[in-house]
Amino acid sequence: MSDLNKGEIGQLLIINFGEDISAATEAIMIVQPQVGTTKEFVATIPNTPLVFNGETLNADEYVLYTTVSEEDIDYAGRWRYKAKLTFSSADVRQSNFNKFRVLN
Repeated sequence: MSDLNKGEIGQLLIINFGEDISAATEAIMIVQPQVGTTKEFVATIPNTPLVFNGETLNADEYVLYTTVSEEDIDYAGRWRYKAKLTFSSADVRQSNFNKFRVLN
């Protein structure tokens, strides 16, 4: 992922699981600045393929969150994010963290 700007709206945060995750009942994107409070956003599992950074992501295999507010990414510095999927109360899966920088 390339660098983002502080307060930027319309930026995609994507986690590719590489397997069918369409049975998940909840998808959450957990976003953490190096300094500040962890944020959780309701994400989607799109049922259409997507080309992102030159890679084709298969339908029902990736989690997507699009920043919608200047408050979503409100700290200049290092950030990380991951996806949490709930399939049932006994089956909750999380991805590894991805990292990015936010410029002022």
